[in-house]
Amino acid sequence: MSRPRLLLAARIGFVLVTIGCAWWSFRGRWSEIGDQVLETGPLDLGVAFALTALGLLGTALIWRHVLARLGAPVPHRDAAAIFLIGQLGKYIPGSVWTFAAQAQLGRRHQVPPRASVTASAVFLLIHTFSGAFLGSVLAAADVIDTRVSWWWWTAAALGSAVLLSPPVVRRGADRMVGRDTTVRFGAADLAFALCGMAVVWVAYGAAVGALLDVRTAEDLVVATGAFGLGFAAGVLMVLAPAGLGAREGVLIALLGPAFGVGPAAAAALLARVVHASADFAVAVIARAAARQAASVDDSEDAHAAVG
Repeated sequence: MSRPRLLLAARIGFVLVTIGCAWWSFRGRWSEIGDQVLETGPLDLGVAFALTALGLLGTALIWRHVLARLGAPVPHRDAAAIFLIGQLGKYIPGSVWTFAAQAQLGRRHQVPPRASVTASAVFLLIHTFSGAFLGSVLAAADVIDTRVSWWWWTAAALGSAVLLSPPVVRRGADRMVGRDTTVRFGAADLAFALCGMAVVWVAYGAAVGALLDVRTAEDLVVATGAFGLGFAAGVLMVLAPAGLGAREGVLIALLGPAFGVGPAAAAALLARVVHASADFAVAVIARAAARQAASVDDSEDAHAAVG
C-alpha cells in the first residue's frame, strides 16, 4: 500500500476508533441519558452545547498561539483543524493519542512533530492546572463547599501556581522542543494563555450551569470551579478515556452540597454527553473550514498562474 493510502487508512481508523470509544463510554446508560435529556429540555441543552463549543474553540486559539511561539505558525483554520481533530484522541484510553494525532496532522502544514508535541504538552499543562488552580482557590475560600480542609486546597492552589509559573513552563518547553527550535514563550504569552483559559472555564462553567438551571452569579462560580477541578482530575487519571468517571465523580461531590446529589449527578452525566457531542461537532466544522480555505487558495493560485 502506498504511503498516501496508508495515511488515509490510518486517519479513517483513528476517527472510527474515537467514535467507538466515545460510544462505549456511555454503554448501559442510554436510558438514563434519555430520561435526563427529557427533564432538562432542548433549550438548556442547546445553550450548554453552544457554550461548550465556544470553550473548545478558545482552546484551539490558545494552542495555536503556543505553537506559533515555538516557531511553527499555522493559519487559524488549519490550526483549529489540527488541534480539534487531534484532541479526539483523548477518547482512546491512554495519554499519547492526542499528541500523536496532532503531530501527524501537523505534518501536512510543515509543522515539526517535536514542535507540535511540545505545544500540546504546554497547552495541556496550562489547561489542566489553570482549572486546578481556579477550583482550589474557590474551595479554599469556601465558595465551593467541600469536606476537605482549606489548607489542602491552599496547597493545591500553590502547587498549581508553581507549575504555571513562567520559569517552569519555559524550562519544560525548552527541554521538549530541543536545540533546533527557538522557544519564544515568555511571561506575556503565558498571561495571554491564562486569560484565554479564564474565558474557556467561564464558558464550560456556564454550560454546566445551564444544565443545572442556575439562577445566581454565585452558583455560576461554583459550577465553574467544580468543572475546573473535575477536568483536572480527569486529565490526571490518564488511563480513563477523556477522564471518564473521575470528572463526573468530582463534579457530583462538589456540586452536590449546593444543588443536591440528584441534580448534580444528572448535570455531570449530561455535561459528558454535551462535551462529547461538541468535541466531534467542532472537529467536523473545523475540518470543513480548513478544506474550504485550502480550496480557495488553490483556486487563487491557479488564476494567478493563468494570469
